[in-house]
Amino acid sequence: MPSGVRFQCKVRRSRGLAYFGETELNTSSKLCHICGKENEDAASFCTHCGAWLEENPTRRIEIPENLGGQSRPPAENAESFIDTALIPEDGVGIYVAGEFKPYYVHIYKELIIGRSSDATLEATLDLSDLNAANMGVSRRHAKIRRTESGYEAIDLSSRNGTWLNAERLVPNKPYPFASGSQLRVGQMRLMVFYHPAPKGTKKS
Repeated sequence: MPSGVRFQCKVRRSRGLAYFGETELNTSSKLCHICGKENEDAASFCTHCGAWLEENPTRRIEIPENLGGQSRPPAENAESFIDTALIPEDGVGIYVAGEFKPYYVHIYKELIIGRSSDATLEATLDLSDLNAANMGVSRRHAKIRRTESGYEAIDLSSRNGTWLNAERLVPNKPYPFASGSQLRVGQMRLMVFYHPAPKGTKKS
């Protein structure tokens, strides 16, 4: 190499492509925003950690651990937040903090909470109209799943995390919750209500 000539090599990745100097190479891979490992370009989920591989990843935001006083116990005075008569027997009522109109949703098996962008067969509570993207809500952020005795919440490897009352959820692990519990997705606080099954019985 001639004296005084400095050779600089940089690699940059973008949407499955690597730029090596001035040469563009097709790597046919996607980087997972959760674990940072590579996946095949056509993959929808990370084969290493199970995270959703989004085309436009949710931006990471700073979330104070004491946001909104999430350590409070499940609410007992549901009528202050929601019309309990409208909660489906086979579903939930969801109150979003700061919003006037609650959601009343039938849940056959499970409900995805996030920001729906494409047609999907999954039952999804789309929070896009509530500024969810700027509040750190992922497209498939969390889900509520029916159980024999009630419901459980599961974080879907979201970028900004999910909290159930005072506890941050470990991704892909189910957490049973009582009616009136607070579920926080990113910076958005939800209160989830349902009709508890009478003692000694199971939800169908």
